[in-house]
Amino acid sequence: MAYQTGTATDSDDLLQKIVAWLSGIGWTINKNASGFAHVSKNGVFVNLCITSGNVNPWGHTLSSAPSSTMSALHLYVGSGYAGSALWNAQPGGPQGFNQTFTVGLSARLTQNAIESYCFYSDAADNICIVFEAFPTIYSHIGWGRLNKAGEYTGGEYFFAPLASDNFAMVLNAPGNALNALCPATQNPCDIDRGAIFIRADVDTYIDKWLSSCGSNSSYAVRGYTGRNAVSSVIGSTLNNSPAAIATYHGMQDRTVTQATMAVTLLPVMLWTPRDAGSGYSLLGAIPGVFATDAASTTKAGPVAPGTLIKYGADEYVLYPYFAIKREA
Repeated sequence: MAYQTGTATDSDDLLQKIVAWLSGIGWTINKNASGFAHVSKNGVFVNLCITSGNVNPWGHTLSSAPSSTMSALHLYVGSGYAGSALWNAQPGGPQGFNQTFTVGLSARLTQNAIESYCFYSDAADNICIVFEAFPTIYSHIGWGRLNKAGEYTGGEYFFAPLASDNFAMVLNAPGNALNALCPATQNPCDIDRGAIFIRADVDTYIDKWLSSCGSNSSYAVRGYTGRNAVSSVIGSTLNNSPAAIATYHGMQDRTVTQATMAVTLLPVMLWTPRDAGSGYSLLGAIPGVFATDAASTTKAGPVAPGTLIKYGADEYVLYPYFAIKREA
């Protein structure tokens, strides 16, 4: 089935339910053992990992070491599967700028029971997984192929709240956890809660991943790959959104019509910088993912997280800062 919801006893159980669901909708399970899972379908190779305690699954030293109380779900997308390779060294994954190590994304989890999860898929195999990382605190991971604007090589993407180097930061410690922002939110790398990677050939930038993580070579461990993707969804400060692209400044705080309580859903549009001095080009949009503050807990959104709304025959589920299209 394309949509599934339930609970999990802990983070390991959540990973096993993700794997079982993916298998049931046609994904190949290349490996599933000891907290690691490698799955693929139609040329998209996804690498998933669960950690609990003071464990670093990435092949580089983290700025902040995880503590014994931490748990997290990690992922990146590559171009293939190699049974002999480590989890963090599968073929074709993003690499830190001028480095050989793989970089990716993470989502913090509780070490206790997962209060709820929802798995979403569409006919084009775009995946979004939303879960209560902590009670009443929602997080997400996802992957697939963009609705492309124009013709270019690439289009694969994956998203999660945090650059892999940031998952151990105190900002998301139990008791101080934050709801994940909309995927691909244009935000500073040190508080990123809506990060994304996109594979796209752009001018002389070939066979590499664009990233919203970091802003220069000093942030290689935080996910900077050499060129940033930028988003229509603004973050905490406007100066993180280039003036050359169209953003939702002035719109994100007004996604609910007060007179009728109708909810506006804003597509997540993505741009790439061209070679020096050539401006930006539109890459496309994340399928089935929309920015909205209708269920925001910090901005007093009028509806509760998890609320289902309908527009014609289409159904959407609202979460703090974003909505997901639900297909039967």
